[in-house]
Order: sequence, then structure tokens, then C-alpha cells
Amino acid sequence: MSETQSHFAPLFANAFGFNNFGESSRELNKQLVEDIEKERSESEGRNNTFRKNPCGWQSVTGIESKYESFQKLGEKIVKAFVPIVHSSGIRPEEYKKFKLRHFWANVIFAAGGFSNPHIHGNGITLWTGVYYPKGLEEVDDLDDFDSKKYFQYTVSKTPGSLVLKDPSGTAKRQVKSGLVDQRYYSTNFSVVPRESLLVLFPAYMEHYVTPTIDNSKRYSISFAFQRTPPQITVGY
Repeated sequence: MSETQSHFAPLFANAFGFNNFGESSRELNKQLVEDIEKERSESEGRNNTFRKNPCGWQSVTGIESKYESFQKLGEKIVKAFVPIVHSSGIRPEEYKKFKLRHFWANVIFAAGGFSNPHIHGNGITLWTGVYYPKGLEEVDDLDDFDSKKYFQYTVSKTPGSLVLKDPSGTAKRQVKSGLVDQRYYSTNFSVVPRESLLVLFPAYMEHYVTPTIDNSKRYSISFAFQRTPPQITVGY
């Protein structure tokens, strides 16, 4: 009688996608930063995600309607979004109903700047994401991208990192034995900001930014993919 074969399969996986726009985005990134600074000089912005944080500024939503650079970025994001959301298992006829909306810019401009844990979901938002027009350090070749340097299955020690929190993290914290592979037990996933890097994740996923330790500026652009409201016909 032959022995039975063991099988392993991940359950309840959380989706995550990324794209490095590389050298082709360098001029666009420069223009995005210039436009963000222009907006910051002209607008007090809003104070929600960076609430109680005197070292941060956030624009109002809809900034893409004002600047061509954000419109160009939107075209690149949509192109990157399609294969990622398709890989997550959503049928084309469904994800085509989701539209990229509501860009807003974020700037941390002094030591101690951070972002509290929050989500971007509001019931009609499926995916959200962040784009970095400028990283925490200069990169000579934007086409040369090493994911191991910028993605970590823990809370990164690099100040100003984006941290995504596993929704089932409370239960996973009970696993404390030595781990060979942290993908299935880690409760946090960190993204170190890098110029030209786009990250996409479900809108329900809580995330935050770790405090910065110097006065260099940290730029990021957030957005939401929202479901197009169905047409309602009223009959009599």
C-alpha cells in the first residue's frame, strides 16, 4: 500500500502588485514633484490621513483634474493595473467597471513625520495604491530594481517606509517559532519608497507610514480604483 501524498496550498491570500516604471518615468517624476510643491504652496490641503502630524501635508482629492502630469501618471497606472487585477482572479467584464479616481498627494517634510494606520476603502473602492515620484535616496539607474531591497516581510527599519498590515495579523502573532519563510506568518509587509515604484493593494488593507528621522521630503501619490455606480432606471 503506497503512502498518501501531502499537499500544501495557501488560503485566504491577500493580493498585492507592483510595477517599476523605470527610467522612462524620470521626467514625469520631476514634473509631478514640481506640481505637488506648486499645489502645496497654494493650498493648505486637508488634514485627515496626516491628522495630528505637523510634519505632513496632504492635498485635496481630485488633483488630477488640475495637473497634466497626474493625468499622464493615471494612464500609466491603469495600464499597469489591468494585468495585476486580472491575476488576482477578477473577470475582465468586472474589473472594467472600476475606474481610477481621486488622486491625492502626500508630503512629509520634517523629521518625525508619519501617517497613522488607515484604509482607503469606502464600499465602492476595490483597489488602492501608492506611487513614488521621488524615493528616500537617489537611484542612478531606475531600470535596475531589486525587490528584496525594497520589500520586506516585517516592519522595515528604514524610516518613512510604507507598512501594510495583514488583516489576520492578530492570530498570526501567536506563531513565534523559527521561520524559514515569512510569507505565511508575517503580520506586516514593508515597502521602502523608491522613485518610479508603483504598489497596488486591496482597499481594505490597513497601512501606515513609519516616522521619518530627518528633514528630507518624502513624496507619495495615492489613488483609488472605484466601481462605476450602476445606472438606476426609475419606472412608473
